[in-house]
Amino acid sequence: MDHVQVYSGSEVSALAVKNALENNKIEFIERDDINSGIVSGFGTLGKATNIFVLANDAEKAKEIISSLNL
Repeated sequence: MDHVQVYSGSEVSALAVKNALENNKIEFIERDDINSGIVSGFGTLGKATNIFVLANDAEKAKEIISSLNL
């Protein structure tokens, strides 16, 4: 199964994205680069949280995220 990144941003905004996707029954994978970097002993710059969905849910997920006006 192919996954597509639909969001990259702050951890706080990611909460709203995850809630919206859950409310619309869209499964997602979250990757938190900052926490992963801390555990591994290195940091990261830029966007902290990335959200991925299945490719066939990507368009709907992007529409939902866009409507959140983050």
